[in-house]
Amino acid sequence: MINNLKNIIPISFLASGLMISASFADTVLLRVGSGHPAKPTAYVTNMEKVLVPNIKKRVAAETNHKIKIIEAYAGKIAKVHETLEAVEKGLLDIGSYCVCFEASKLLPWNFDYFLPFTAQNLETTWAVKHKVIKKFPALTEMLEEKYNQKFLGMTGWDDYGIGTVKPWSKANDLKGVKIVAAGPNLPWVSLFGAVPVTSTLPTLYNDLATGVGEGNIIFPSAQAGGFKFYEVAPYWKVMGFGAMAVNITTINLDTLKKLPPEVAKIILEEAKVYELAAVRDAQARYQKGLEDLVKFGKKKGINDAVTYLPLEQQKIWANVIKDWPNTRAQDITKEYGIDGAALMNAYMEEIEKTGHKFPVRYKIGG
Repeated sequence: MINNLKNIIPISFLASGLMISASFADTVLLRVGSGHPAKPTAYVTNMEKVLVPNIKKRVAAETNHKIKIIEAYAGKIAKVHETLEAVEKGLLDIGSYCVCFEASKLLPWNFDYFLPFTAQNLETTWAVKHKVIKKFPALTEMLEEKYNQKFLGMTGWDDYGIGTVKPWSKANDLKGVKIVAAGPNLPWVSLFGAVPVTSTLPTLYNDLATGVGEGNIIFPSAQAGGFKFYEVAPYWKVMGFGAMAVNITTINLDTLKKLPPEVAKIILEEAKVYELAAVRDAQARYQKGLEDLVKFGKKKGINDAVTYLPLEQQKIWANVIKDWPNTRAQDITKEYGIDGAALMNAYMEEIEKTGHKFPVRYKIGG
């Protein structure tokens, strides 16, 4: 599929050799992109507003090189499920993508999806996942050894909840209801008896509008933001599934090796500035998203557009799916040679150190 993307790159770039990003005549050319659009997604907004301008500014101020950055968001070069491969092949030099769309290739990176009802603050889960990644270097090594790219940083999504076309109150009310999600998190509802429907942010609105789905697992910043899912699914339930640090930014290894050392250093440093800015932005959008969902609901005459799933209902839900995390841990171990139980237990232990308590403590391994 990704080979077809070459057809959309201007022939002039191919003919001139600029497809190989490197230093030539003191000019560095980079292609930076993501499958998601910039405005409604914090991690892409901050690529555009923080990462790219900061790199340009510092290269101009601190080196003798010039830099040209071609920005390709909203799938201009690679769609959400193609970005990993686009960076691997060098169609993108730097790419950001959700590992949720690479559940087969990057299953171990999805481990926090397999531990729902985690902490709801993205800054917390992001910091914890960074600690876990340092303890398990095989995660970053697999990006380099299998997919020709270096891990630069990580961002994520704000606390996942459920938006629905019709109101509901108890967990059991969702049994038999068609719920749309990206993929790795579909078992949150399918194991509980809902009907799973796989989709992505760009297509989700139409799925809800046409009845393909009757609800969606998403986060408030998307439900109330530029995607406007609230128009077709105005009832929002704060589930407490948790904020997931599952968006990563990588750079093609061949590109990195060809860059002037001082430019490479700037990119690595600014990636850290970018990820923190994006995480803080996403968390701020969470609060605004909830407030906006209440406002949008009132405009539709709905006074209870935002409601909260009580703790006792969370416990009911978590008890039904409590064996699933261990199954996923075993898959990670068997398919990738990474100790999935140790990985996921480390995450739960670090999350609990922040004061968070899982409604049901998952038993993994042993």
